[in-house]
Amino acid sequence: MVRETRKEDASKFLKKAEEFYSSSLENYQKKRLNACVFDSSQAIILANDAFCIFNLGKRASKDHREAISLHVQAALSKENKKEAVAEALEKRGTYGYTEKETTEKEANLLLIRSRRFLDWVKIQIR
Repeated sequence: MVRETRKEDASKFLKKAEEFYSSSLENYQKKRLNACVFDSSQAIILANDAFCIFNLGKRASKDHREAISLHVQAALSKENKKEAVAEALEKRGTYGYTEKETTEKEANLLLIRSRRFLDWVKIQIR
C-alpha cells in the first residue's frame, strides 16, 4: 500500500541511498559481492523513494510492482528508469534472500548502474 510522505523527506531518502552506495562500493572492493549487490540494490530503491516522494509525495510499500508503478507516475510522462528499479528489486531478492551467489561482473555492473541511477535522481529532483 502506497505511503503518503512529506516532500521534504525526499532528501533524507537520497542521503540514505548515498550511504548504501558507499557501503556497496566498500563491499565490492573487499570482494563481498553478495553484500555489494544487496547494497547497490538498496541504494537504487531508496533513490527511487526519494524520486517518488519529491514528485508525488508518495513512496512504495514492500510491494515491488508498486515501486515500479510509482516510478513511472513520478516521471510525469518523461524519461524514466523503471528497468533499473525492476532490476534492483529482482537482484536484491535473489542475492539477499536465497542461496544464489553473484559474480564479480554482475556486482560491478549493478554498482555502476546504482551510481548512474543516483546521479540521475539528483538531477531530477533539483
